[in-house]
Amino acid sequence: MNRPTAFVFPGQGSQFPGMGRELARFGPAARDLVDRAEDVTGLPVGALMTEADADTLADPEYAQVLVFVWSLAALHRLRDRGLAPSAVAGHSLGEYTALTACGSLDPDTALSLVSCRGRAMSTAARQTAGTMAAIVGLAPETVRRLCQEACDDTGFAVVANLNSPRQTVVSGTVAAVQRVVDAARDAGALRARRLPVGGAYHSPLMAGAPLGLMGKLAEARLAPPRIPLVSSATGQLVSDIEEYREVLFAQILRPVRWQDTVHTLLGLGVRTFVEAGPGRVLSGLGREMAREARHLSVHEALGATPPPTAVPASPAGPPTAQDHVTSKARKST
Repeated sequence: MNRPTAFVFPGQGSQFPGMGRELARFGPAARDLVDRAEDVTGLPVGALMTEADADTLADPEYAQVLVFVWSLAALHRLRDRGLAPSAVAGHSLGEYTALTACGSLDPDTALSLVSCRGRAMSTAARQTAGTMAAIVGLAPETVRRLCQEACDDTGFAVVANLNSPRQTVVSGTVAAVQRVVDAARDAGALRARRLPVGGAYHSPLMAGAPLGLMGKLAEARLAPPRIPLVSSATGQLVSDIEEYREVLFAQILRPVRWQDTVHTLLGLGVRTFVEAGPGRVLSGLGREMAREARHLSVHEALGATPPPTAVPASPAGPPTAQDHVTSKARKST
């Protein structure tokens, strides 16, 4: 990869049952990262990676740590092979991996922030019921209008992800989001469907979540990025790291501007995108928006054949609450 290359990191939603088996392909360093993550977060990361079912993994408290650890292991593996990015960006949660990749956050601080972020979003989702839906085939302006028309005294819907000119994700109360889905189908959307998520992320229903993260973000040391960092909350290059701290604080409530993020990276001269994380969602979006560039999964960048992305959960099932308590107690001895 001799052309300017961006490493892009996916967010929550890219996790899948059995993802730990694929992680093991990255070697002993990946196991060390899992062990470190368990020490920092107190979660049974290894068991969740290999045994948890899809419903368990949908909880932000677990999903966000697992995706971060997997993506960080991918980053280390790419670096071990001599591959280095010219710029970095991350989709929502993936921004924390991007911050680690560009030297703005040390891995332990990033892990602690991600764990706190996941717990805060999980708590907010349990307190106020909400959902999300993906709309494909309508212009973002049309989807925004449908959201406005769906709002009434009983609820609301807002644009949560501007993923591409063809794909917009909406978020809000269950009834209002369903109204948007129905209206989008009537308007000729290629696809409009509710997403299997546990909350209305990137919407006002997450208003309580940043409060749980505020203290840790205020204390975290953020160093200026060593390579260009593009924020998916603004779609722009990060120039002032302290001003960006405020952006990161509000990121949970703001829409993800992935289309703008990709265009900014292209403007920096990037012509190869490597999705350094589980799945290929960002690669697919990139191919839609920037056909002149190469879009590679981490396995393609490493020259390896990717395994199937969906592996059945272990018959043993996901870790139970007692398993979690036992795991923590074991670590304290």
